[in-house]
Amino acid sequence: MIGCPYNFAQPGNAPFCNVQPDPPAQKDGLPRSFGSINRRPMILFRKVQRMPTVIDLTCPFDMDHSVPQYPTIAADIKLGFKYTLARDGRYCGEFHLFAHAGTHVDAPRHIFAEGATLDQISLDCFYGEAICLDMPHGELGEITAADLERAGSDVQRGDIVFIHTGWGRYYVDEPKDSYYLAYRQPGLVKDAAEWLVERGVKAVGIDAFAIRHPAFSPALDVEARKAGAPRPVEPVHDILLSNNVVIVEQLINLDRLAGKRAQVSFFPLSLVGFDGSPVRALAFLP
Repeated sequence: MIGCPYNFAQPGNAPFCNVQPDPPAQKDGLPRSFGSINRRPMILFRKVQRMPTVIDLTCPFDMDHSVPQYPTIAADIKLGFKYTLARDGRYCGEFHLFAHAGTHVDAPRHIFAEGATLDQISLDCFYGEAICLDMPHGELGEITAADLERAGSDVQRGDIVFIHTGWGRYYVDEPKDSYYLAYRQPGLVKDAAEWLVERGVKAVGIDAFAIRHPAFSPALDVEARKAGAPRPVEPVHDILLSNNVVIVEQLINLDRLAGKRAQVSFFPLSLVGFDGSPVRALAFLP
């Protein structure tokens, strides 16, 4: 318990809540006044609440374009200043981003022509209680349903599930080239996606470049598609997004959440008709 934060020793610092009761009514029933400030000091008490520890789970963007990108779209990321203080009397930054740049969410429209876009998804899907599964995996490690079963016995319906593989350290602390990040990463295989849907989770996030294992990457089948092959079905995104499970990719600092529950948020930009968006992902530990 602490006293009122106002310093009553200084004139003019009395809070507006410090009001005397209305004086007795006159004979005509009307009050003599509608209240007046009580100039006598009044001590207010409030309960001290411990603020949560906030952990940033978001890859930072900077002018060096160091945020991880797929090799095919890295050149499309531009950050800079349209106006500068020296030349224009003010700074005004501008940026051009891929919708799936850095830490981002995937909406069903990402792979389904009639899938829900960001603006059609309830905001409730972008925050809530998360459990972070500690599942270290190295290059091309497959995350299976059996892995999730061993690590995720506490997963409950409606949870957000974050998966810590250790890959997030390669975005900032130990930077790797984009090809290595995208095509040597660990990721989920089909039965892992099915396991998450069966458990009724509302969102799943990972510190890897993408949620799926690189073996399912459409980018690795470029020549086949040039030859007229149909779009391959990528099972992990397909299973999750067809069941309205929001996907969050390229998280960082999950080592600080591993094995814990926390309140998290990862709200997208308010983009109408979009299939994905960069997010500011945060965790709140008591």
